[in-house]
Amino acid sequence: MASTSKGLMLKVGLLSISITMGTQMAIAPALPEIMKSFPEKTTTQVETLTTVQSITALVFVLLCPLVASYLSKKRTVMLGLLVAGISGIVPLLCGALSAAGMDNILVFRIVWLSRLVYGGGVGLVCGLAVSMIGDFFEGDERAMLLGVRTSMETLGQVATTALAGVLLGLGWQWPFAVYAILFVLLVLFTIGVPADEPTAGKKAASDGPAEPQIVPATVLVLCALNFLFMTCYSGINVRIPSIMTEGGFGTSSQSSVVISALAICGLVSGLIFGKVFGVLRGKTPALGAGLLALGCFLAGVANSMPMIFAAGISCGFAYPLFISYMMNHVTDIAPKSSVMLCTSVAISSGFLAGFFSPYILSWVGRVVGEAAAAPFIPFACLMAGIAVLCFFLYGGEK
Repeated sequence: MASTSKGLMLKVGLLSISITMGTQMAIAPALPEIMKSFPEKTTTQVETLTTVQSITALVFVLLCPLVASYLSKKRTVMLGLLVAGISGIVPLLCGALSAAGMDNILVFRIVWLSRLVYGGGVGLVCGLAVSMIGDFFEGDERAMLLGVRTSMETLGQVATTALAGVLLGLGWQWPFAVYAILFVLLVLFTIGVPADEPTAGKKAASDGPAEPQIVPATVLVLCALNFLFMTCYSGINVRIPSIMTEGGFGTSSQSSVVISALAICGLVSGLIFGKVFGVLRGKTPALGAGLLALGCFLAGVANSMPMIFAAGISCGFAYPLFISYMMNHVTDIAPKSSVMLCTSVAISSGFLAGFFSPYILSWVGRVVGEAAAAPFIPFACLMAGIAVLCFFLYGGEK
């Protein structure tokens, strides 16, 4: 991009859009009330309101480089925020339609389709949230900002979920009002980030052939590691309530305290990532994977609140250390012409892991035991292996 400005508003504009990625599960507190309001729908059908957006998000993350080449990066992010914001608050209006007598089945379909469209907007934003930081910053400053970017995801998750829980007292549709925050992010991004030009026309008009868009094998290795890490991390988030209630040492409401602690630790870890990376360099992902291995082990043997709490804290600190390093490293090793494509593929591996994690948990459970905690000892062994692999692959980097 043409501008070399590195002021505060540029950083705010670039980092704030990552809050979008943390809003995907914001409406989770509303699911029980939605089930009551739509009794003709099964529990699974209602729960898809928190997962269906992953499908379109994945598709549009992969399409993002193509869209950006015609619209420009800035316009693509602005379009994504606008689409996600409008579709995100559509269910709020559906509450009025339901009260006015519209058929429940039709109302639910509108809500479900709005979530599908919302995912497309999120995908356009996510596809550029990492690569645009690399457009303006490099070296340790870029690594530091990528760590903060991960914290912004967590901040978005914590803040919007908490606000949705407060708004739930007004009715099942009101938690969807949290997506109005995306319009605030749109303003911050529009003001803070300088405009760029589409590249598609330039390529067509250039004298030489366009540089090929490729994803090197080294990036695919990072994507595979990211997929495995996110599978285990997502599994912990999903299973903490079941582990506590099944083990008899906590209730579902108490599990929210553990999950909140996990998220807060992730926020802190992201903020200090730059300093940790400055000391450990290539050993940083090994530490992240090792902490997740410890968290999975503790979750697998937990029989008390302190143990599951320790598991949540360990996993919370692990996430930014591993993910921020991986995204920074992708930016380092990707061919210059393919940075956006490579980061999009890397982010997609995380979306895939989130989508398949419940199925992988179920499959591992059938092999090692049906208890909620059973899959996490194998997960701990897997992450310990990945920690060792990361140490040998990246530990020598300075």
